[in-house]
Amino acid sequence: MSLMLLALVLLCLVLVPVLLRWERRRFQALGKGAAWLSIRLASVPIALVTATLVWLPARAFPGMQGLAAFYVLLLVVAPVFWVGAHWAVGRWVRPPLTFEESARVAALPLAALIGVALLAQWLQPVLWSLLPAVGVG
Repeated sequence: MSLMLLALVLLCLVLVPVLLRWERRRFQALGKGAAWLSIRLASVPIALVTATLVWLPARAFPGMQGLAAFYVLLLVVAPVFWVGAHWAVGRWVRPPLTFEESARVAALPLAALIGVALLAQWLQPVLWSLLPAVGVG
């Protein structure tokens, strides 16, 4: 199991810089490189606030109600807040970003997470079958 986790971590360590470099070049070509950097740096506190918006209210409910609240917050509230916060920051930076540009900046990390999760699900049987060949398990 640790081999699969290591493979996914390595994939993420390669994928994230490649995606960020592609995105940076795209915004620099539009003359909005400084605005992109500002909104990308603002993604860190936005992520912390988004996680807090999901985690704290879900902990207020016991048992299965807490789990239901967690999933509703994670799948409904968190994406709306995430995109909305990026849109608000995108309007404040100079030069201002359009809603579409701000939404693309917000969507890239979400798409990368979903892509890695889907890739992990697809690769899991392959990696489990390779474990005996490398002497693990």
